[in-house]
Amino acid sequence: MRAAISIMVLSSDRIFADALRLVLSGEVDLRVVAPQVLGDGADAETMLAEVDVILIDATADRGAALAATAFMRERCESADLLVLGLGREDESLLDFVQAGATGYVLQDASPAKLIEAIRGLHADQTFCSPRIVAAALARITALSSAPKQAAAPAHPTLTDREREILTLMEKGLGNKEIGHALDITVQTVKNHVHHVLEKLSVHRRREAVRLAYEIGLLREPASPWTSFES
Repeated sequence: MRAAISIMVLSSDRIFADALRLVLSGEVDLRVVAPQVLGDGADAETMLAEVDVILIDATADRGAALAATAFMRERCESADLLVLGLGREDESLLDFVQAGATGYVLQDASPAKLIEAIRGLHADQTFCSPRIVAAALARITALSSAPKQAAAPAHPTLTDREREILTLMEKGLGNKEIGHALDITVQTVKNHVHHVLEKLSVHRRREAVRLAYEIGLLREPASPWTSFES
């Protein structure tokens, strides 16, 4: 005779968990261990060695259910994690899958459908709706574009006028000289200098110029010596 499938129920609703245990206890091949309240990870962890399927109730507290899914996946790699109570258009369903859930039962499913899902997961059967496949592909596509975004320049963006101000600062010109060179008032120069220092997160002009060289906003002056290599 095959051993019964050992099941743990995690829910923030004790009445729901007890009722679910009563429904499942009517099946000879299913055995439910004591229900656990979501968040009582330490107590639940003591039973994980004998658990085959963990039912995680997401009807009342979605955040706690998602945290419980990740917690149980980390603590018990061999158990199947079955999430209960999600809607057909629930955007968080894929988050549960990424957290480690191996199956889900929608909120309008019958007890018979739940029992079928438990037996199917334990038999290594995979159930996945076309919507989940589409959502997963969309998530993968978004993640694949992340490195391109990360490769974007890390230095702050300066306006054309601010770059002109920075170049003249590098030459050692003061506010009055910069104003004369660009035909703008001294107060306008001060405003631009302030913005440049703020964007570069520095307090002095010399620091701004040095940082500008380091991040490529300014180019080091070319050497007057020419190097010949044989």
